[in-house]
Amino acid sequence: MSKRSAPDNTRSAPELGAREDASPQLKGRMGVIELALTVLAFAAPLASVVGVLPLVINFGGVGAPLAFVAATVMLLLFSVGYTTMSRYLPNPGAFYAYISAGLNRALGLAASFLAILGYLMIGLGITLFFGIVAQDLVVTTLHGPTLSWWWYSLALVVIVGVFGYFRIDLSARVLSVVMVLEIAIVLIFDMAVAGNGGPEGRSLTPFAWGSLSEGAVGVAVLFAVITFLGFEATAIFREESKDPRRTIPRATYLSVVFIGVFYILTTWLLVLAYGTSNAPNVAAANAPGMFTDAVGNFVGTWARDVISVLVVTSAFAAVLSCQNIIARYGYSLGVDKALPAALGRVHPRHGSPYVSSLALSGIFLAGVLGFSGSDPTVSYAWLAGAGGFPLLMLMFLTSVAVLVFFRKSRTKIKDSTYWHTLIAPTLAVLGLGTALYFSLSNFVLLTGGDRGIAVALQVVIWAVFLAGIALALVYRSTRPEVYSRIGRQTIN
Repeated sequence: MSKRSAPDNTRSAPELGAREDASPQLKGRMGVIELALTVLAFAAPLASVVGVLPLVINFGGVGAPLAFVAATVMLLLFSVGYTTMSRYLPNPGAFYAYISAGLNRALGLAASFLAILGYLMIGLGITLFFGIVAQDLVVTTLHGPTLSWWWYSLALVVIVGVFGYFRIDLSARVLSVVMVLEIAIVLIFDMAVAGNGGPEGRSLTPFAWGSLSEGAVGVAVLFAVITFLGFEATAIFREESKDPRRTIPRATYLSVVFIGVFYILTTWLLVLAYGTSNAPNVAAANAPGMFTDAVGNFVGTWARDVISVLVVTSAFAAVLSCQNIIARYGYSLGVDKALPAALGRVHPRHGSPYVSSLALSGIFLAGVLGFSGSDPTVSYAWLAGAGGFPLLMLMFLTSVAVLVFFRKSRTKIKDSTYWHTLIAPTLAVLGLGTALYFSLSNFVLLTGGDRGIAVALQVVIWAVFLAGIALALVYRSTRPEVYSRIGRQTIN
């Protein structure tokens, strides 16, 4: 693939996202590994292995590992344009900044609202899930007192709020430890099955294309893509990373490749644990217990007990990661004055977006109390499922924005190949557009099967998106100085 000429323009618009005032700045020194683990915690790998992998096997059949192969390739293609654009748009706004620069400010502001909504839905859903699994752990495993699930959820919100108040490095260390423990217990299971071979021995049948085509391919790939969500948040931590020009792309690619290989390997071995002829039947009959039962059989009861603890810590890590992501979206909107400027305040000592984080904790507390009278097993499922749709939509729009951005800038940007600026982003648009179609057409399934709830959630999602566009247009007419700042396009 030939390059364009004159590779001397590597610092296009170097000051585009810089703040010129003397107010405190976000502080952090995360490297590639810390940043990757911080965003991967949002994906909750152990919780996904327990709760989502059996669903992929249920819909994808024996060929379920190929659904994760397809998801990995699709998201790597997305990452090509996403990380290339980050070189020329050094802003921490992620979806917000990229869609503003590539498409327009109105869509950019709408994108930021959708991002907050999507992460908020998923975060609140996982907070409710934490209450369920923590209550079960205390009562069943530890034989402790019986408390309502929402007490545990409220405690989680408070603890996560404390972490969010301090510098990001503290959260990064905690998330790194939790992630390592999650991954370790799954890898122990993987090695046990690989060594034993399962009831039908080792087989590469799951990687035969015909194995996947026998199932509901689109739905299987959709659930596989959703398990990756969170990796795209690397760009939101730009100001808190060491050498972000290199750290952001490396952490993004590392996140996608690692979690992709992790899911492909574990899905394959989970199929082998039951045998290729029986695994889809088990997934259909006992999806919630499929992985933990296999762990008990191949590793031992102790490992199943450890998983019951680590699922709790996995949910904690996911909510903490979510808190950090949303708080920084609020911070960016506050700095740009698209939302109250107070949200853009940085703690003078800890270098954290503490006002935005505290406001988010208040929203989470209200959310838990609002759902305290409901069935949390139903509520968390539709919240988490619904939250994936706006994030998929934003990934699709971001890929479109990458194409438009590089087309508009083709005379100024001379050091990127057509692969980075045209071919990979185009393929990402096609892949993510397909995933978005399957997400919309299967939205009732994603949100738990209740059509009324699904319709209400779609109304909320599109209302938030349109509200963002409307607010941007109001700013353009009445406060043009604010409109010009949307997406950190200009900072005065």
